[in-house]
Amino acid sequence: MDIGKSFGYVFQDEEWVTKVLLGGVILLIPIVGQLVVLGYMLKVAQNVAQGNPRPLPTWNEFGDHLVRGLYGFVIELVYFIPYIVIAVLFSCVGILLGAGSRSSSGASAAGALFSLILVPIYLIVAIACVTVAYAALARFVATNNLSEALKFGEVIATVRSNPRPWLMLLLTAILAAIVGGVGLIACGIGVLFTGFYAYCIIGHALGQTVAQQGAITSDYVPASPPSYGPPPTYQ
Repeated sequence: MDIGKSFGYVFQDEEWVTKVLLGGVILLIPIVGQLVVLGYMLKVAQNVAQGNPRPLPTWNEFGDHLVRGLYGFVIELVYFIPYIVIAVLFSCVGILLGAGSRSSSGASAAGALFSLILVPIYLIVAIACVTVAYAALARFVATNNLSEALKFGEVIATVRSNPRPWLMLLLTAILAAIVGGVGLIACGIGVLFTGFYAYCIIGHALGQTVAQQGAITSDYVPASPPSYGPPPTYQ
């Protein structure tokens, strides 16, 4: 993966200023804005996977970005269920131990030990969920087919057979998140635009991973003609 290209390609687009500014403004819209930007990110990934030399989409297909984002959200939510379940269970146990610690020093010590154990477990489960979710999103990018992304056995097997590209993608996403936070440090409103830029970085890295993995599914066509084209038909 060319991480440097994921960070630099945005500025090679002749209309990058307009696209990034609009993206930052759209990100302000509660819920809908996040879904639209997620869909935009997935469209970036698809354009990169198909070899589009200018992968930043236009904003003319707002509805398409929204639908694509809804599918992406469903995929992410499904693959984060294990993390959510563990978080809820551990929270319940933590509450019980906290209640007991008010009357027992032993319970207090147990609560502290339990908290120390939680940190690595949360971290491991989070990394696993994010990595597998990216592999599922890659299948969706390749096929526009939600059912392909929800073939859990095949998605997990894809990561297990060759985890390196997915871990590289995760590393790129972490770096993008750091860049996204720069706007908050530099000036509050700037985070809207650096945050959107972070989505664009991840989209490009995801598209590179799809292209490098070749035929992720039997429906994947790696070299479609570069085009912004009409909205695809989702399945």
